[in-house]
Amino acid sequence: MEPERVDLLLRHGHILTIDPKRRILTDGSIAIRGDRIVAVGPDRDLAPEYTAPVVKDLRAGLVHPGLIDAHAHASSMEAIRGFTPKDTANWEVVEHALWPFRSPETDYLGTLLDAMEMVANGTTLYSDTGGSKWLGETVRALKTVGLRGLPGYSILDGYLAVDEEELADPRFGSMPPSEIEMLSTPTDEALVMLRRQLEAYPFAGGGRVRCAITLFGSGRITDRLYGECMQLAEEYRVPIIMHQSWGPEEVTGSLRVHGKRPIEHLADLGMLGPGLTLVHMIHLDEKELELIIGSGSAVVHCPAASVRRGMGALRVGMHPEMIAAGVPVALGSDGYSGKRDVLRQAYLAAVGFRETRDDIPVLTGETVLEMATIHGAAALGMGDEVGSIEPGKRADIVIHTVDRPEAHPRFQDPVDNLIFYRQSATVDAVYIDGEAVLEDGKFTRFDPADAYTAIDAMAAKFEAIVGPSRFTSWPLVT
Repeated sequence: MEPERVDLLLRHGHILTIDPKRRILTDGSIAIRGDRIVAVGPDRDLAPEYTAPVVKDLRAGLVHPGLIDAHAHASSMEAIRGFTPKDTANWEVVEHALWPFRSPETDYLGTLLDAMEMVANGTTLYSDTGGSKWLGETVRALKTVGLRGLPGYSILDGYLAVDEEELADPRFGSMPPSEIEMLSTPTDEALVMLRRQLEAYPFAGGGRVRCAITLFGSGRITDRLYGECMQLAEEYRVPIIMHQSWGPEEVTGSLRVHGKRPIEHLADLGMLGPGLTLVHMIHLDEKELELIIGSGSAVVHCPAASVRRGMGALRVGMHPEMIAAGVPVALGSDGYSGKRDVLRQAYLAAVGFRETRDDIPVLTGETVLEMATIHGAAALGMGDEVGSIEPGKRADIVIHTVDRPEAHPRFQDPVDNLIFYRQSATVDAVYIDGEAVLEDGKFTRFDPADAYTAIDAMAAKFEAIVGPSRFTSWPLVT
């Protein structure tokens, strides 16, 4: 019998399949036709069965499914990242200057920078809770790089009830009332915007860029908009993704207005259930935890964002309990939190709870890798398409080089080596839909040199507005 023809054959990889059996193929191959995986298995079995015009010898390089950043703000704010106060979590000064500074160019360049970094670190799919003002520019940036994404408009139509003491707390939800008023959209207009993004980038259309219902959340959405969004979600068959329980002021605000905690209020509205993904979920009590566990809702844990701003995810978060109870808990890098690197989030999740709970392992290397892949896919409503290396799934694949010290020594079981040592340092090639968008560590769709120049020039303009020395502790000598 003649070998079956495919488009690409990846041979001799050390493959973490994350399939239902969690097979690790120490000498494996992957056959790809178009944008789908046709077969995966030991090289000795697959190599005789398939022929391809392109055959790549991976030289025992580590291979795993594309990583999923289930919460990353890829928009204007990333174009000025790193320019933040050093001594407080209240970054109102920066945000006050950013919002008037925003433009189609900043949305494009901020997203472009994020997309480049995500792909370079092995991410093949990300989701935002809605950070775009000019969604078309966000999508243009994603297409430039080739990243799979679920972007959306920035949608909030309500106000969080807070008092003066809460306003004085530097951790106040990262967005004070003045910013809420600047960003808030009337409910009817918000619904038009949501329907516009769902029509323009259909979730079920198979496109690399799609839209779900993306909301700011965190007590800044009216009950009417919540209700309308549930109807939209059913009409378009899309998930609802939003921030929730990030700061303690959300709890006091909900108690003040509704007489109950935030998750209890969402339960009363009928929001909880499969198809709802809640980002952060730090400040919960036991009753709220049980509501989440029983509902089928998904959660996104963003350890770096919490650690940098002292929000308490590792101190008081109950994410390990959710995982143990079967809740899909994904990972997200958020915004203003450092690198767009899902494996960094996996590392922090693995070590952070050990430190705060004085216990080992709490979360194992295997668990956090699942969070970075199949849990992320489930949380974004794409579990049947991505998140593992299996026949029929999209060919979203990451290949690591063996030509770096982090890749050694090599063992048959590479999970802990990936999570605790090499992380993203050895990422060499990234395939999305079977297309190499990063190969030999270089972007294939475009030359990044011009992008870097434009990003730096635009950031310099913003720095001049706020003042280069506004947050510096050491003297700037020019």
